[in-house]
Amino acid sequence: MTGCTPRISVPFSERQGQPAMDKSFWKAIIAADYAIPADRTTADLTPELLEFLGAPDPELRDDIAYSILAQWIIRGVYTPDDQRALIPQMTHNLSNGLGERNTNSVFLRSFSTLVLAAIVYRDNHQPFLTEPEVRGVMDQTLHYFAEEQDLRGYVPDKGWAHSCAHTADLIDELALHRFLGASDLERLLWAVADKVLAPSGTILLYDEDERLSVAVVSALRRDLLSRSFFESWLGKLAGFMERTPRHTIFSDANNHSAYLNTKNLLRSAYLRLSRAEDIPDSVRDIIPLVLATYGKFTF
Repeated sequence: MTGCTPRISVPFSERQGQPAMDKSFWKAIIAADYAIPADRTTADLTPELLEFLGAPDPELRDDIAYSILAQWIIRGVYTPDDQRALIPQMTHNLSNGLGERNTNSVFLRSFSTLVLAAIVYRDNHQPFLTEPEVRGVMDQTLHYFAEEQDLRGYVPDKGWAHSCAHTADLIDELALHRFLGASDLERLLWAVADKVLAPSGTILLYDEDERLSVAVVSALRRDLLSRSFFESWLGKLAGFMERTPRHTIFSDANNHSAYLNTKNLLRSAYLRLSRAEDIPDSVRDIIPLVLATYGKFTF
């Protein structure tokens, strides 16, 4: 299934006309356990799937495009070279409309992070990427995560945007990667802290804290992070309560969102760590610190 060379596609919202293949064509592929029709190749089908990633129609974007792309990546239908060729377009997509809020551009950005997560997942299980390639994905992911302003979860009539949760999935895969060491894991966790502390005015309501906590725990499982780093990380989260006047936490929308998003991350991380059976003793020892930090967010 070679020869998949993606092109930089026009965002779906700017396309003219109708898809080359209707939904029934794609649904038939899914029903056939993602088998490629005998008269088609990935090179034929991939460009349209990539364009669907930005579609405001959730069936095209999520049920069809992401579902098929992810399965073809994870199952190795795409060759290593095919997957490598997808990375530049996916990272390019992260800048599409970046900084906008409440527009359809978020769909292409958000679902491109999921495709990248699938590629890194595949590489975590069947290595093929080089260290510079992985580091490039990490750098562009962290830049995107810091700049993403559209934090909507489920959008009526358009389905999942979920940029924070989808990026958390990518950060989780990066946190597990063999090429990334302690300093890289620190960068990933600082990015998570910055996101929940950001004065976004958006309360993350759709289990984003759970997805972020998965990434945090994956980084800790590597047993590369020092206790002093994690204490500093928790201190940064706790600093919100130390510098924010209590009476503004609920009256100011930006403070309210930072308060709840940070509190929910701490709670999710504590519960996930407390239930984990296969974490290093060094990680188990810091669980009380997580609980103590969470306690600072209670009244």
